[in-house]
Amino acid sequence: MKCVICGASIESVTEALELEWAPCFFEGDDLHGPACPDCCETLLLVSEDGDFELRDEFRGKIIYEEDFPEEDDDLEWEEFSLGFILN
Repeated sequence: MKCVICGASIESVTEALELEWAPCFFEGDDLHGPACPDCCETLLLVSEDGDFELRDEFRGKIIYEEDFPEEDDDLEWEEFSLGFILN
């Protein structure tokens, strides 16, 4: 499991629960997660509903790890042609 904010990783879900990782959190209506304990302490707060939310001062300022695909050196790009497109 990998923190979507800082990239810290942990081996198992059980260990993550013991170390108080947040399985998910909200930035407005957008759901993200998981988040490590350090990011939880610094960047998140618990709402009145009991959900984790990103603090207002950090909204729109974080680029999440989940937004970028994992790099895989085994993948090769192939060129292809769509042919002519007639309107």
